[in-house]
Amino acid sequence: MARISTEAKVGIFVLAGLAVLAYMSIRLGSFSLGEPQGYRIWAVFQQATGLRKDAPVEMAGIPIGKVERIELYGGKAKLVMFIDQKVKLPADSAAFIRTRGVLGDKYVSIEMGSPGAPLLTDGQRLVRAEVPTDLDRLMARMGQIADNVKVLTDSLKVSLGSPESQANIKESLANLREITFQLKQVVSANQDRLNRTLENFDRFASDLREISSDNKAALGQTVRSFRNAGARLDRLLANMGPKLDRTIASLASLAEKIDRGQGTLGALVNERKTIDELNQTLASLKSITRKVDEGKGTIGKLINDDTTVTKIDEALTGINDYLSRGDAWKVSIDYRGEYLFRETALRNTFNLRLQPKADKFYILGIQTDPVGRRTEKETITTVWENGVSHQRREKVVTIDKDEIKFNAMIGKRFHDLTARAGLIASSGGFGLDYHMLNDDLTLTFEAYDFRQDENPHLRVALDYKFWNYFYLTVGYDDFISQQDHDTVFMGMGINFFDDDLKFLLTKAPAP
Repeated sequence: MARISTEAKVGIFVLAGLAVLAYMSIRLGSFSLGEPQGYRIWAVFQQATGLRKDAPVEMAGIPIGKVERIELYGGKAKLVMFIDQKVKLPADSAAFIRTRGVLGDKYVSIEMGSPGAPLLTDGQRLVRAEVPTDLDRLMARMGQIADNVKVLTDSLKVSLGSPESQANIKESLANLREITFQLKQVVSANQDRLNRTLENFDRFASDLREISSDNKAALGQTVRSFRNAGARLDRLLANMGPKLDRTIASLASLAEKIDRGQGTLGALVNERKTIDELNQTLASLKSITRKVDEGKGTIGKLINDDTTVTKIDEALTGINDYLSRGDAWKVSIDYRGEYLFRETALRNTFNLRLQPKADKFYILGIQTDPVGRRTEKETITTVWENGVSHQRREKVVTIDKDEIKFNAMIGKRFHDLTARAGLIASSGGFGLDYHMLNDDLTLTFEAYDFRQDENPHLRVALDYKFWNYFYLTVGYDDFISQQDHDTVFMGMGINFFDDDLKFLLTKAPAP
């Protein structure tokens, strides 16, 4: 049985991977060959510090779109957001710029409006847009709190620290003691009067009984009513008497304790030490407030010293720059298959592109070569014939068509021209790419495999990109070859960036 070549194995493996990827994209997500389906809305924020292009737009923690543009709008930040067509937003929905964690990424959070409101359409504005409180507002509020504490301490000092206030407190307590004493005397005096009143009622009833025998029954009933009322009043006074006595006794005891300086209120009124300690506390608060106003101490420097605030801003800026450099990394996966007409074989190339900056990138990849690498080896053999020696030269040519070659390049872009250099097909070389039509059309020239015995390997290609991820390629390969390996080729490729993969994964339905 004939053995399957390495290039055929790689080609079958790549085609199987592409088929699985296409199947998963169609079955699990709303993959489409055209532009993502949706609509655009915009909102105006006071500021958009830290928010970057392509930042996610989420609702209830689930991505529903991304930020397409950030631009100035009347001195404020205008955000144009692309929303998935499956998500319908009422016109009274609200947008907030939020942060993941303390110093995490910025993203836009949407809160759904009322169900009865009209829905937003393409190009409409989202009126409700807010930004969380930043560090400057927090510092301003801390300053206001410090001012309020200062006013409160000044008011306490005026209210309790002056001799007039202390005299007023003592006078109020003395008046309270006098009132309780007088109340006790009034109740004691009224107890005797009530007893005499009941006795008078008894005599009045006896007189009425003697006045008329005809009205004896009515008078008897009236007398019984008065007696019942008197008995109830007596019982009421008897029940209230002990409670009132205990209340008066408690007030008298409290007044005596205050006079002796016992308890918190007594110490406040009678002990000078307590007043002095309170004055010292108020003085300390005043000193602390004055130091904060003068910029002394950690809090004072934090509020008043611009240098401290500047250092904090620089530190936060450095952290944001570090995180921004991390966000700037982009990774793309590229596969291209080129059919070589003269060799009647397919050349497969798989590259991984790492892009730390917009104008700088690295390429790592593998490539199958159906033409193979041609090597020549010359041997010299000494031969004896009829006693005479002479040398025989033999040249051995070896072509390895199953060899897998490697790509490792570094590149930089200058406007519409990209230059790259490094390993191309496991040999040193360089390449130039000229981009046209907003990078949809690219003209490529490559030169590599520089050897003394043969011409270098030269290659030109023209790539046309369509449907965001796919491109067609056509070109002329090894056109100055001395071994008649020049050939026209045509093929197709696919290219995915990490942002495209994230978008496809986030649009996959949850199980």
